Amino acid sequence: MDIESFKRHFSMPLGGPMYAAPPYPFRGVQDLMIRYEGDSDAVSELLPPHLEPADDPVICTSWARWVPFSAFGPYHEAFVMVDVMLGGTRYMYQPAILVDNDIPLGAGREIWGYAKKIAVIEHNWGADAMPYMEQLLLTVERPRGQRLMTASMVCDRKASPDELAESPVLSYRHIPSAETAERPSVSELVRLDVTGALRKSADGSPELYAGRAALTLASTAADSWHQLAPVRILGGFFAVVDFDLDFGRVVHDYLKDPAVWG
Repeated sequence: MDIESFKRHFSMPLGGPMYAAPPYPFRGVQDLMIRYEGDSDAVSELLPPHLEPADDPVICTSWARWVPFSAFGPYHEAFVMVDVMLGGTRYMYQPAILVDNDIPLGAGREIWGYAKKIAVIEHNWGADAMPYMEQLLLTVERPRGQRLMTASMVCDRKASPDELAESPVLSYRHIPSAETAERPSVSELVRLDVTGALRKSADGSPELYAGRAALTLASTAADSWHQLAPVRILGGFFAVVDFDLDFGRVVHDYLKDPAVWG
């Protein structure tokens, strides 16, 4: 392979990259979001240095997501966001995320540092052979038969976009060194500002609904999701959105941090 061809490759493997460069389009994405209060002490154990819960008690949001179209293909995702503060800015930090497609797994981990793992994720929006009546339901198992997450919601009313929290996303990008366990090659906090819009219904109103919600998070020896478990449910939202993901921005480099590896 000549040098110019080599330089044009964005991701591995050479000759057949896993994914191209951003931006990445996502269309018609269905999001079930549940806002809740968590255990501040348990959640804080999952936050890297300099991040603190933005509220007391800590506020979290679980996401149960179905992506029918994206640059990575169709897939499900399930993750939790924690409202945190860093340098006077409020963020939604993502400590854990599961997915059922290896392409967004690779891109998410390598570009932005999303700690993605493969799981068995299934959703039922009331249109299958055995619908759950008025409920939207998403379940996550890892491995199959071991339930980590159950999220459900009843869409009681239309909601206003003003009811949704809007903060940039924050993730921890960590790449171990190939030479030593003492110091990683990359250790940084990455900010991502998502560009998107709610889909419009036939009457022109946004496809956003609010209602009753229920959430259960469990754990295995490999996945400590119980630390993110809800203490009190604040409410649920269901949305249909279009958005694009682009490059992020490093907001803190731990390798240059004198309190850590500086």
